[in-house]
Amino acid sequence: MKVTKTYFMLMAGDVVRGASFYKKALGLKPGGYESPEWTELVQNGTTVALHHGGGTTRRDTGLGFYVDDLDAACKAVAAAGGQIQKRPEARPGEGISIATAVDTEGNVFSIAQELPRS
Repeated sequence: MKVTKTYFMLMAGDVVRGASFYKKALGLKPGGYESPEWTELVQNGTTVALHHGGGTTRRDTGLGFYVDDLDAACKAVAAAGGQIQKRPEARPGEGISIATAVDTEGNVFSIAQELPRS
């Protein structure tokens, strides 16, 4: 037996709207399957799948994205219909600046940027 794909699943009240958010905000690409019930998006070898059945109640997911421009990513999230729940905060002990965002379906995720190394 071998693993053929690994994915991170998010619940969505509206899968099409949720997929549109991740495409617009973070540049995820279609991942081979798209329907109103299940849609796969990919970025850098990772699959994010949206599954119908969620509402818009906020829920933590554990999902996170590293970006090269945290401020621009926060603006893109807002422009795509999401929200920034917690503004970027430098965490030198972790080597990152990090923000907490919420997608159009209530999924809470993080956006981080590596801090310059000294």
